[in-house]
Order: sequence, then C-alpha cells, then structure tokens
Amino acid sequence: MIGNDIVDLRQAELDSNWQRKGYLDKICTAPEQQMILTALYPARMLWLIWTMKESACKIVQRKTGIRSYVPLKFCCEVACHDGLQASGTVNYLEEIFQIRTEIKDNCIHSSAVPQSSDFEHLHLHYLQPSATYREEFNSLSGLYLLAGTPSGLPELTHQITGHKHAVSVSHHGEYLAIIYSDSLLSAD
Repeated sequence: MIGNDIVDLRQAELDSNWQRKGYLDKICTAPEQQMILTALYPARMLWLIWTMKESACKIVQRKTGIRSYVPLKFCCEVACHDGLQASGTVNYLEEIFQIRTEIKDNCIHSSAVPQSSDFEHLHLHYLQPSATYREEFNSLSGLYLLAGTPSGLPELTHQITGHKHAVSVSHHGEYLAIIYSDSLLSAD
C-alpha cells in the first residue's frame, strides 16, 4: 500500500486560516505544534506535517476500507528537512509509515510507504488537474491503465499481466500527483 498527498501553497493560503485559535490543536500534537511555531517558515512546516499525515492516512484507509481522518492519531516525526525535501515517519496506533517529501516553490508533496525499501519502486507523475487526467496518465505510462473502483478509489492495472498495482492520486489547487509501484500490488 502507498499513499500520497499534495498541497498547493497558494491555494492553502487562500483557503486556510491556520493561525486562528484552536486550529493547530485539532490537527497537530504538541510536539508538531512546537515544530510549526519555531520553524523559519511556519506555514510550510504546517503543510509538510499535513501532507505527511494525509499520505499515511490514505494507506490506512485503503487497508481498512474506512474513510475517516483523525489527525491527532497520526504523529509525525521529521527526521530531515533541508527546505527542498524532507523525510520522516508517521506513527498511527502501532504502525509506522516512512515518508518522503518534495518541497517546491508553490507545493509540498509527500509519499508514504510501509518500508523504506518500497521507495525504490515508486514512480511519480505530476499532471495538471483536469477531468481527463486518467487518460493523460494512461497515454504517458503505456503499460498501466488507471481507472477508478466503483467506490471512487484509484485502481491501476498492468495491461500485460493484469495485476493490480498500488497507486495513490492526490490533487489540490493547480497540482495533481500520481504515485504507483512496480513491485507493490494493491493488496500488499
């Protein structure tokens, strides 16, 4: 299983007043709030933590089939952050997810996997969000067919083997990211 989340920083600035009273208390643990409030760029740290939690949450939702999000149950540890990329872990109950994040001028994108070695087999496509993004992805990939399940979850099928591969789609504002794995099947 894999998960990803992307935040368009310009859109987030328009849509969210994260500095309002009580906001951070609802989504961040005390240590996470401390990281945000002491960061050189607090808003970027907030969205880094947000994408880490959301990407891990997508794995949990796929595993359980339950679409719920209780952000305080997802606890982030940022191990490395240099302004352009970050890595760390998200703990959820007794599970630990490995996270890698790419930070660009106007977006933050995080990917989550169960094991660090799973990152070696991930592929990432950034596309423009549109109603035809699946068709665009399918023409770019050649070997895979991206479709949706009846419940709306993305589903990726290898066109030769018929195997269902792990895939995650995220979009926000002007960004859309698709990650998939050559080695992880959707049931892994």
